[in-house]
Amino acid sequence: MVAHRLLTNVRLIDGQSDQPRDDVNILIKGDRFETITTDPITPPPDAEVTDLSGKTVLPGLFDCHAHLAWDGLHDIQLQSENDSTAIAAMKSSLNMRRYLETGVTTLRDLGVHYLGIESRNAALAGIVPGPRILAAGPPITITGGHCYWCGVEADGADGLRRMVRQLAKDGADLIKIIATPGSLGSFLFPGTTTTSHPSFTEDEVRAVVDEAHNLGRKVTAHATTPDGAHQVVRAGVDCLEHGTEFTDETIDLMLKQGTFVVPTFSAYWTQAHYGHLIGIPEDQIERRKKMLYDSDRIRGIKKAFDAGVNIAIGTDQGSPCTPPASLINELFLYMEYQIADDPMTVIKNATAQAAKLAGIDAHVGTIENGKVADFVVVDKDPLLDLENLYSPHRVYQNGELVVKDGNLVPEKPFFFTENQG
Repeated sequence: MVAHRLLTNVRLIDGQSDQPRDDVNILIKGDRFETITTDPITPPPDAEVTDLSGKTVLPGLFDCHAHLAWDGLHDIQLQSENDSTAIAAMKSSLNMRRYLETGVTTLRDLGVHYLGIESRNAALAGIVPGPRILAAGPPITITGGHCYWCGVEADGADGLRRMVRQLAKDGADLIKIIATPGSLGSFLFPGTTTTSHPSFTEDEVRAVVDEAHNLGRKVTAHATTPDGAHQVVRAGVDCLEHGTEFTDETIDLMLKQGTFVVPTFSAYWTQAHYGHLIGIPEDQIERRKKMLYDSDRIRGIKKAFDAGVNIAIGTDQGSPCTPPASLINELFLYMEYQIADDPMTVIKNATAQAAKLAGIDAHVGTIENGKVADFVVVDKDPLLDLENLYSPHRVYQNGELVVKDGNLVPEKPFFFTENQG
């Protein structure tokens, strides 16, 4: 690790200010930001100095809804049931690399069996390069419920408490529940979704929330119907995945409790526009288009955002047509659907807000003195055009350069020395 890095002449988007700052100098010591100032900085003798004139620096991006072990091409149920652990691990490692190359330094993996936990462990051990991962492990569903083929089944308050304890024991950073049936079902198994009724009782959800919070874990809920969303918010979950049409009462509760929503537009959009290329039937493509262009769900999420509900950005990566690069598409869609009204807000939703949702905002998500030096360098200002976030010039994680000009920076072998012949 380089002891000190000095970045000069930076245009800085810090993740918290409403306006960027120009001509900023940033001194990094080890893995932390040490000094951020417009005043000149005398570099320490051991500093690596990089002039970033004309470039923009912003915090490392987050994807708050990922499934690393899915490839974004094939039916997710078939992959979950048929992929060997080795194949799933290879998909995970490839997706982890792609995420880093797009500027994502942290993500929440919301489950394909236990592979998210193993991917996190591999990244922490330095076996596979990838983002910082908060892993839910397998999602909890009712017996025979949506995602039973990639999750774990539990019923009744006592059974759910036991399952939460087991997942915490197995290393889950957060708990995910499947609170409503799948809204669209599997495109190779049409007709599998037969009801929109909430999957769990409210007492069951309260048991999950109580047990998870006692163990220091947050709870996020797959919730795609108004009734299901209201139930889980009333029961105290920390986040809703996918979002839905929200009643005024649900929005008031979310505001009171600080509940987050991760809308995941990307999967619907790409499937609606490109699903025919991978065999999604036309009737399901039309359903996705309706969700995007004539949808109470979109209106409900916008209503929640306008009221001040916490929004963080996630893509549902791994779902058909949804690769890691979908994150930038997600940012565009927030603007298109007016969930956020300017690029700065969108970037904050993908950085500071996402870190707050993950519960690690004391460490990452903004560029501040003392925080971990995760950041992205782009050639042009993303506030002028979010497309400038594609293909970052450089990506730094924990103070180390990990991506340069779109490619991973190869690590030196542990036995390498500068004096080797």
